[in-house]
Amino acid sequence: MKVIGVIPARYKSSRFPGKPLVNICGKPMIWWVYQQCLKVDKLNEIYVATDDERIKETCEELSINVIMTSSEHQTGSDRVGEVATKVEGDLFINIQGDEPLIDPREIEEVIDIFEDESVEFGSLRIEITDPEEISAYSTVKVVVDKHSDALYFSRNIIPSNKKDGPMARVFRHVGIYAYKKDFLLKFVSMPQTELELGEGIEPLRAMENGYKIRVKETKYSSIGVDYPEHVKLVEDIIKKRSGGKVK
Repeated sequence: MKVIGVIPARYKSSRFPGKPLVNICGKPMIWWVYQQCLKVDKLNEIYVATDDERIKETCEELSINVIMTSSEHQTGSDRVGEVATKVEGDLFINIQGDEPLIDPREIEEVIDIFEDESVEFGSLRIEITDPEEISAYSTVKVVVDKHSDALYFSRNIIPSNKKDGPMARVFRHVGIYAYKKDFLLKFVSMPQTELELGEGIEPLRAMENGYKIRVKETKYSSIGVDYPEHVKLVEDIIKKRSGGKVK
């Protein structure tokens, strides 16, 4: 199987405009994400997918493979879908462009899901126990069946654990997606659905159309850069890991 890693990157962001190019320890954030992807032997090729010339030029300066895509895409999956029409591959991995510390093992684990040949669409989940994280609207929760196929995703608390008795575990959705090419092209051709738009969660589009998504439990997760104040948190971790060698 030829596996293609795609990092969607857009300049416009209501919360943090220009985020892919923000300076983190002397390099733009997109460079750090790309470097983590290079550590994954199972990725045959890696591309940044963008609709912005500034991001394209920066990638070219840093010898990062980059593909220009339409500015009309509503989601990262749609951008990855366009890449799938331009690049030969069997499995496409949608890697978040705002996670400069993404653990390469996360990417490896989502690829491993496809050892089960019946799977067309895969992602990851991690158990959470912190009450604030569980109740946070920004935290996407997921519940699965006994086969680890998703039953539902929500920004509300699921399961609610309102009944007396044993408490069900709560899982946060880890925002990395993997799709077989044929499924991906079908998926991005589907109109956005009521639940997808209502929750703001892409995989609900597939589920509303009768498709399954395998969501494997993982112990790996990383910090996303959602706001400017998150940059320092990431820089502190990078400096600590490098023994202070990175300024």
